[in-house]
Amino acid sequence: MLKGLAGDLVLVNLTTREITRKPCPEEILQSYLGGRGLADYILLKYLDPAVEPLAPENILVLSTGLLSGTRMITTSRLHLTARSPLTGFIGTSNGGGHFAAELKACGILALIITGKAQKPVFINIKDDVISIEDAVSLWGLKTQEARQKLKEIVQDELAKIILIGPAGEKLSALGCVMTDIGHAGGRTGMGAVMGSKNLKAVVAKKTGPFSRYVSEEAAGAVKEYVTKLKALPCWETWTTIGSSDLIWTDEQGASGTKNYNQVTFEGIKTACGTHYRDLVIKHHACYNCPVHCRAFVRINEGRYSGFVGDRGEYEPLSSWGPKCGNSDGLASIYLCNVCDEYGIDSLGTGNIVAFAMDLYERGILTKEDTGGLELTWGNVDAMEALLHQIANRSTWLGDVLAQGMKKAAGIIGRGAENYAYHVKGLSMTIMDPRGFKGAGLGYAVSSRGADFGFVYAKPEYAYTPEQALEAYGTAKAADRLSEEGKPAMVRQCMCANAAVDALGICKIPEFGMMLDFDLTEAAKILSAFTGEKYTGEQLLKIGERIVNAERLLNFRFGATGKDDTLPRKFLTEPIPDGPCKGSVIHLEPMLQEFYSLMGWNEDGSIGVAKKRELGLEDAVYPIKFE
Repeated sequence: MLKGLAGDLVLVNLTTREITRKPCPEEILQSYLGGRGLADYILLKYLDPAVEPLAPENILVLSTGLLSGTRMITTSRLHLTARSPLTGFIGTSNGGGHFAAELKACGILALIITGKAQKPVFINIKDDVISIEDAVSLWGLKTQEARQKLKEIVQDELAKIILIGPAGEKLSALGCVMTDIGHAGGRTGMGAVMGSKNLKAVVAKKTGPFSRYVSEEAAGAVKEYVTKLKALPCWETWTTIGSSDLIWTDEQGASGTKNYNQVTFEGIKTACGTHYRDLVIKHHACYNCPVHCRAFVRINEGRYSGFVGDRGEYEPLSSWGPKCGNSDGLASIYLCNVCDEYGIDSLGTGNIVAFAMDLYERGILTKEDTGGLELTWGNVDAMEALLHQIANRSTWLGDVLAQGMKKAAGIIGRGAENYAYHVKGLSMTIMDPRGFKGAGLGYAVSSRGADFGFVYAKPEYAYTPEQALEAYGTAKAADRLSEEGKPAMVRQCMCANAAVDALGICKIPEFGMMLDFDLTEAAKILSAFTGEKYTGEQLLKIGERIVNAERLLNFRFGATGKDDTLPRKFLTEPIPDGPCKGSVIHLEPMLQEFYSLMGWNEDGSIGVAKKRELGLEDAVYPIKFE
């Protein structure tokens, strides 16, 4: 039974300081599992779509996956969901570390936070006791110092903590939630939502032992999953360098170098994290994970000599590296860690610095606008100075950029919109969609905007033609430059991602390594843990329900099918050279085929029949939490 994996729903009203707790009904878990799915269900039922993202009435949901805190490996993921101050649409981020498992150990499946405290507070969860505590002394502190002080306040060095930094406190649309050291719910501005509620942190601690007993069948399924992972050719790569290799996208001729002005980077070798693999002093991992894809490094040379911090990951390192024309990988590592200290999205902030540099190079931003900063490509000193200004909102330009790329472009004007590469207000990740057609379609239709990891269309470059033919009806789907088969691929990947986010499984082993996009392996695990038979098709159907729930939310917030698009550059300007020479993305035919496969109308809306099929026809606000 799923209820064996469940927990309670806890509503915390920071205005009234009321705390309400009740078990999560099993029928909700059957339809949405947990994590991302459960959060979407809660927002559909309880969030007034007219509420502004930074209003007290916005609801922030911290939800654990259905398998979080169990003996299943890599189930560390915490989902953070609210209406986004960055996009105005659904804001959803997924962070790793150990907090989700600890929250689940305290019997909580989802923490539902609304209202606004009169002064800064933190929520303290100790076993089954939940309290709202004073955090005035923590307000203004960067994340590392605040984390340590919180452990002193609760008198427990082992307490698990999520928290915001100065960026979230200052309501930056780029503000994120740090879910552990080096781990963040990074995108869509969930840190600003916490800041708007005067909520500095949430602390969770299970003081006594908690049972992780599982059946012999479940233990066997986990062992089999681990064995398969370790047998993969990519195991050694992931366990040694993680995702810090930036060279691959460059070799494909489809990297967003210098804010997509180039598709390769002349300084890629020294920009790449693998160039500095000897700096690793310790590998580390999220809850119950054997992969250990993360690492701490010590820099022993140059301007950052003596610095110790997290190695960083592919996308943030790409944003501060090639996208900014920066060949100094040590600087990228350092700047990613500075972002973590401020509690600001390292990927999105690197992207917006690259955007500002592009505008400066074109003369759209002047020295007067930048306060004297010379935002030339690769100018690390200027990049760091602008980062501090954005995080602190301390200058005109810093304040403008802190509002996100779409709003910043509108404020700056002078043609800046032509170089603001985003979808639905969320800046694009490093992969140029002209060189990865599945990723491009995924950018366009993703509910949160232009983020590769929310769709993860990896089969377009990882499947063999034979696998693609079987999965999507055409061998050409395995050609990243072909548009054939990509709508079917993106549909499967979107639904698979939603289901895995609801289970709380990390996407690195599930998709990055095992390529389990039909969810065969995930279904085996869930079946073993529940004693009920699940198939990959059933999990994909749950994923489809989650994807449709998010689309309903976005349409309530004012989105239409016209928001399913890409910046004009990628639709009209062919790649000039390299392996992808001449490639441009023809989005509309793919979009219409995708809509048809999803069972949506030609305008991208969801019809009554599809809502009825997925049990979404009665998803009408408001329903009182009781």
